[in-house]
Amino acid sequence: MHASDEEDAQARRAQTSLMLLWSRITELENLQQKFGNTKDLLGELVELHQDIVARVSEDMSEAVATTMKVAQLRQLVDTPIAKILSNAIRGNM
Repeated sequence: MHASDEEDAQARRAQTSLMLLWSRITELENLQQKFGNTKDLLGELVELHQDIVARVSEDMSEAVATTMKVAQLRQLVDTPIAKILSNAIRGNM
């Protein structure tokens, strides 16, 4: 091989390496952008999850409060109804 042929081969290898390097850099930049987008979406998902958890917690608190009120009302109503039914069965109305 002549010196000029060897220099040409080295120049081509250097050019190929440079092109490959730029290709990898471009791919890394694209991946960084996708990572940033994914990070933003995950942040929004966390906020949405927190909103849902807060709403479910509120709903559960309301459900428990309603259940307690229903239980109290049932106790207040069951006694008079039991008396009325008992009296009706005995014929004391």
